[in-house]
Amino acid sequence: MTRPLDAWPDVLEALCASNAHFTRVQVIRSTASTQDIARDADVGCVIVAGRQTAGRGRQGRAWVDTGDAGLAVSFTAPRDAHAWVSLAVAIAAAEASEDVCIDTCGAAPIVQLKFPNDLVVAGRKLGGILAERTGGKTIIGVGINCAQRAFPAALMQRATSLSLQGFVVDRCDLACRLIARVDQWLHAGADSVASAFRGRDALRGRAMRFVTAAGMVEGVVIDVDPMRGIVVRTSRGDRVLPPEQTSVFVEEDRYGSAQTP
Repeated sequence: MTRPLDAWPDVLEALCASNAHFTRVQVIRSTASTQDIARDADVGCVIVAGRQTAGRGRQGRAWVDTGDAGLAVSFTAPRDAHAWVSLAVAIAAAEASEDVCIDTCGAAPIVQLKFPNDLVVAGRKLGGILAERTGGKTIIGVGINCAQRAFPAALMQRATSLSLQGFVVDRCDLACRLIARVDQWLHAGADSVASAFRGRDALRGRAMRFVTAAGMVEGVVIDVDPMRGIVVRTSRGDRVLPPEQTSVFVEEDRYGSAQTP
């Protein structure tokens, strides 16, 4: 059963009543970005959109409008939240995506994490995480592709959705799973988060190119330490690339058209 958007507030508010970290939820029918709504929300609030029209990703990239086929959620946490909070949310989003597929289809995709903020299935991007510190809080945004059957031509080889992977899910159910999983993972410590992240790491052992503040770096990924960065074996030795200044090079980036779904 797919719940209409009007039914979401009651379902999500009932869930938040027993949530340790997030006690309030605001469901928006349509917004440019849940991150923008969250800027004016109190700490401990969850913003959920039926449609997000101008979301954004890491390093200023655009998040393509997916109509009512995707899930867009933002969480507000204290400004001094642990540095690994966005990693915890990424793990929660991966688990929630698998959970809801098992609930409805009896099977689940294998959701991996591509450092620092992508959810990937079969090598294609399923969703992303964006953490921003503003005012007195940290805002963590989550976008997950649910029911899309196609993407713009430039993204078809890089993007996927739960539907394209053969799973039909209710977005409200996914939001419930996500909120519950985020609450669980925010109780975990840094070591648990690092271990879970490594278990889903999509980069280790791969030859990759990275864009950094010092220029392009190319090599084989030896390790992804979610607290330190990416350890890359280059022709000049091993290098540790800090997360806040590093992104995976995408061919379209050189042409300035690297929108991500």
